[in-house]
Parts: sequence; C-alpha cells; structure tokens
Amino acid sequence: MHRSFLLPTLACSALLSGLLGACGSSPQISNTGTPNAPGDAGDSDGGSSGADPNGGKGNDLAVDPNTGNGGSNVPITGVTELKLEVSVDQDTILATGTPVDVAAHAKYEDDSLPKSVTWSVDDTRLGSINQDGVFEANGVSAGTVTISAQAGSQVATTYIVIAVKMSQNTGNVSGADQAKLVAGGSGGPKGVGPDAFRFLYPYDNSVFPRGLLAPSLQFGGAVASATYIKISTTNFSYSAFAAAPTPTRVTLPEDVWRGLTESAGGSDAVKVQVSELVDGVVTGPIEEQWSIAQGSLKGVIYYNTYRSLLAGSDGAVMRIRPGKTAEVLQKGCTVCHNVSSHGNVLVAGVDWDQSNPIDSEALSLLADGTTKPLRIVPEGRLFALGALTPDGKRVLSMGAPSTGPLPRGFNGPYASQLVDTKTGTTIAAPSFTDKVTYAVTPNFSPDGAHLAFNNRDVSAGHTLSVMDYDGSATPPAFSNLRDVLTSPSKVVAWPSFLPDGNAVLFHEGDAFDTSVFQGGALYADVHMVGTDASAAKPLNTLNGYDANGASYLPYGDAEEGHLDYEPSVLPVPVGGYYWVLFTSRRAYGNTIAPDGTVPRGNDKWGKPQGDEVESPSPRKKIWLAPIDLNYKGELDPSHPAIYLPGQELESGNMRAFAALEPCRADGGSCESASECCNGFCRQTGHDDTGPILQCVPPPANACSNEEEACATATDCCDKTNLCINRRCASPTPEEPPIH
Repeated sequence: MHRSFLLPTLACSALLSGLLGACGSSPQISNTGTPNAPGDAGDSDGGSSGADPNGGKGNDLAVDPNTGNGGSNVPITGVTELKLEVSVDQDTILATGTPVDVAAHAKYEDDSLPKSVTWSVDDTRLGSINQDGVFEANGVSAGTVTISAQAGSQVATTYIVIAVKMSQNTGNVSGADQAKLVAGGSGGPKGVGPDAFRFLYPYDNSVFPRGLLAPSLQFGGAVASATYIKISTTNFSYSAFAAAPTPTRVTLPEDVWRGLTESAGGSDAVKVQVSELVDGVVTGPIEEQWSIAQGSLKGVIYYNTYRSLLAGSDGAVMRIRPGKTAEVLQKGCTVCHNVSSHGNVLVAGVDWDQSNPIDSEALSLLADGTTKPLRIVPEGRLFALGALTPDGKRVLSMGAPSTGPLPRGFNGPYASQLVDTKTGTTIAAPSFTDKVTYAVTPNFSPDGAHLAFNNRDVSAGHTLSVMDYDGSATPPAFSNLRDVLTSPSKVVAWPSFLPDGNAVLFHEGDAFDTSVFQGGALYADVHMVGTDASAAKPLNTLNGYDANGASYLPYGDAEEGHLDYEPSVLPVPVGGYYWVLFTSRRAYGNTIAPDGTVPRGNDKWGKPQGDEVESPSPRKKIWLAPIDLNYKGELDPSHPAIYLPGQELESGNMRAFAALEPCRADGGSCESASECCNGFCRQTGHDDTGPILQCVPPPANACSNEEEACATATDCCDKTNLCINRRCASPTPEEPPIH
C-alpha cells in the first residue's frame, strides 16, 4: 500500500532527494482519507478490511512557495514536483495473541531514498514502530493504525488495519467436550440446556472504562466441569475452553482484557457468550452485552477499610490506582476522611472515643505517592468529614446539632466553619456563618464554585441545600443559599457534584449510615438532583432496577435491594461518562454472596462474631457506575454498576473518594493532560518505546485535545467535544441497543 505527499520545490540547482528539506517548506501531511471499517473478526478469518487491496494514493497537496497557501488550483511555475511515498508490506493483519511485525518503507517517486526518516504511529495502544520502519502490532488490540514517515519537511502516511482472533484451551478440555460446548445445549426452560445457568456478575449492559483489572465472570447453577466463552466485537474475537472452578467462574487473561477494551469503540456492542458442561450435558450459550468507554479512569481512589489484612487486621485509609490492587495509605483509626479533587490534600479524624474523633489531621499527598503531615489539631471534628476546596487549602468543617440524626461517631453541638488546612485556624466567612450553622456531610464542586450539604438548620436530615462560593473574594464569599430537595421522611446526605457543577448525586435512605451499630438494617439508594432544584432522578439502573422498577440483581430484591450509599463522583469525565463510586452491600457474584467463597457472604449487615463488639461485613464494598453526560434529557442516565477490582475481599470497605493525581509541573512525564498542572500533555520526542509525552506550557495559538485545558468548547480541537470543569471532554457515545 502506498500513500504520497506532493512537495513542489523551487528550481534548486542541485535537486537531490536527501536535500529537499532545505528548500524552506514547513512539514505538510498528506490526506490519506479514512479506511473503511473492517469486518467482525469473530465470524471470519479476520474479516474484510474494506480497503483497496492494492492500496491507493492520498490527495496531492500543492503549496504556493510565496504565500504558503495550498490547494490544487494554485498556479505554480518553475517548480519541479517530487513525491514522498510510504508503503507497508501488509495493509491488513490478523493477530492471534502474539506480536506481528510489518515493515514500512519510504521513498521518493523516482525510487530514490531519503537520507533519514522519522517514523511514528498515531495510536500506541495498537503497537509501535522503530526507526528502521518496522511496525510491531501488540497482537491483542484491533483497530486501524496510521503510520507516518517524515523526511526533511515532508510527511507521508499510510495505514494498517489490524484484526484479532485469539483462542485458548487453558484447561486441556478434550476435543469431544469442545465439540459439545461449541454446539451448545438444548431443551430446558430457556432452550439452551437443563441447568439454571446464569450470570451473577457482571450485569448485562455494563459499561466498562479502560484501564481496570479484568472482571471475574461469575455464574449460578450446578457445579460445572468445563466452560467455553466467546467474546466478540468489531474486528476482535476471543474464545477459550477452560476447566471450571467451584463455584463456576471464567477468568479473562489481563492481556486479553486490555486488548478487548482497546479494540471496542464506544458505540460497539461487546457480545459475551458462555456455555458450561455439567455431567456431560451442555447448557448454553447464555449471553450478555457490554460496552467499553473510550477512556481510562484517572487519578487515585481513596476509601476507608476495617479489618484489613494489609493493615494488620486493623482499620486504614486505602488507595487504589486504576488497574492496580489496594495499598495502605495510613493505617490505624484514621476515619471520616475526605480528599481534595486535585488530589493534593487529605483530611481525616484520628482515633475515636466512641462519641467523636479525637484529633484532626491534614496530609499532603505528594506526586511521588508519599504523604507529608500538614497539620494535626486536637479537635477531631474540625477536619473529619469536612469539605475540601479543590486545591486543598481550605476545609469547611461538618456541623452537628445536639440532637437528631447524624453520621455515627460524630456528635454536637458543633458549628460548621471555614478552616485553613495548613494552619488549622478559622477563616472568617460571615456570608456563610450568618446563614448556616450545621452543614452536614458538606462537599465542594470540582471547580470550587459551589457547596452542597445536608442542611440540619431547616430539618432533621431531610433537606439538601446548595450555595455558590467564591474563594478569591476577601473574605471568602458564600451566596445564593437554596434548598434543592426535601424528602418527606428520608435522610438525604453525602452530596457529590457532577464535574459540570449542575447536579449532585446523593444517598436517600433511612439514615446517614449504611447499618446501625452491631449490624442492624439501614437502606438507601443513590439519586440525582439539579442544583437548580429540577426534578430528582432516581437512577434506577445504578441501583439495580430496570425501567419498570423490577430488580435485575441476581439474588433478588429482598437480598440485594436498596443497599447503595455514599456516592462520590470522579472530578473529570472519562470516555463520555461521569463516574460515580458508591458503597454497596449488594452481593458480588458467587464470591461475596449467600453461599459464596468468602466467609460471611450472607451477613450483609455485619453481626458481631464471637466476643467482638463489631464485625464489619465483607459485603460492604466499593462499586462504580457511569452516568451519561447528557443526563438532563434522560429519565435515567445511569448504567449498571461494576465492582471496583483490586479491593481486599475479606474487609469492609466504604466511603470512597476519587481524586486526580497531584499535578506535575512542565517537563514532567505524563500519560494524559489531567496529570499536568498547566493542563497540557504533548509529545516532545520519540524513542524506541514510542512517543515521549511531557507536561508542557499552554501551546500558543493551538486548540486543546481531549482532556486538555479549555475555557469554552470552542477551545477544543474536536468540535464535538464539550468543555467540562475546564477540560475538553468527548460526548456520551451513541450506545448499542439495550440487550
């Protein structure tokens, strides 16, 4: 396949191919067009690429050497035309799980060779190219990669379409049993076999972000001896036979999961089919459909844990970086924490006297992953459960009246106040303190322009209020106090803003807590309301209910219904969605569930064991769900929740906060602009491993890529992007029909 670039050069006396760059032109890129979408690798030997098998030319560009203007109608005289052409040995690849090399070549139209060529690819998730022009597909990711060759001032491009078709037999399943599993079952209540074989986790129609560990597929039904799974999406197929563990699960290799999530587009359906073999009889395939968000979760997730084995069977504040497993940030009785959305400060209560936390502590979270004490104050209520401004410089302490419902372990009277986290001193803010005394579970918006809280001044926990905030004013200014929601009988608490600042998620339930002391039941759901007091949205899908209000959770409403609490939203959108973390006591597949493999999976409330005063339930875990960016026009913009992988299975985990990584100065390495203090991450070089990305100052007279800084959407290079919390963000994709 060839693609060309046409460079008109002035009539230089020595028109040598290696010296064309000396004629003064800026690099220009050929217009290669867009290759047609390839076929589905799941049903063929790689599908059809849809491209001209003989290759083709890009559009030739002529540049006026005097004005720099281009176009085919520019008259040029006294000019000799040469073309830089780039070709590849194969324009389609069928990968089977191992790397595949394809050589690329660059030459001029007279077959002379450039003195030197710089090679690059547009998507390193699919593969990389070395400076000898050899492209290596990683073997697990499907898509179309554009290869560019630059020689002097000229650039030419071509593309390779990569299909993936992988198959495995990790359990040494016999040929006869393989044939049975592929043929599928018959009869039974669903026509696919006699067993009550069903998915327990993940849920149908789940949306997964990139960058997480692979989910564990978990099933109900009889004990199986073997399984067969087939996963397919556009140009990607994976199938595997395996010996089945007890209870029945299917494990996806991490490289396969990475390849799948990097291959599927935002509007592509991922089709998952699984069959089982029980006593020689097949049931299946049973089927689910998933979607893949076109982005990886950003930053770090912090949460409280109890009886953590990593913390020596103690409590701790834990953190999980997406794609990693949990690690201890600070162990001991460090409770009631909050994290600034910029990820640079954490505040918490330290130790506890059964009534209140004893001390308050602020920690600086450093870019190298370590922490540094910022301030310790001998009043636990000053920082515990307080609202941090995005930069972490100030905290609004949680208030507490002397009577009425409050989060457990926090008692009043104690008035809310604005506090400097570095000094621990109160900052005068009469525009707040003259109007509000008891702001319970307060939270600032990610842009620092709003504050939401349970307003105990006006009701016994039933009112959610919002104020505007200007931290640049002297003194800091709070204004426009309004009640956005009042529940007739439920507690409305733990508000968390969407990154656009126009809505908050909150839990509406029996109390502020997820259970009563020593294991009594408390129920709640996660809902949404606009900061303009527009009608609340119940977010049924996130909470485990379909459009008709029926539970789709596998153990039923009595076992799993209304067990969702304490939402916290990632401060930036990712892949066309907002992402909300929440505590839930629902079952997790056949792992933490009635008769699951983790002990006490049937004890969702945490009944005391033996002589213990409290025994946290392992059912209390962190879950994650996407919310459509265009939520205002939807009755329910939520999607099914996914279990946050990497948590300890045995501990009780709760109250997660997502924050960005502490930002990096210009010159620091980066993977996305969300990591950079100035909001821009750009390629600054290239080595054998691929492009070198670094944080850079705002480029002059340049538009902003996705995740880079913006003031309005017009600043974004992609004109379909939105500007949300001062970052360019892709809109919610057109999703495949609900399965």
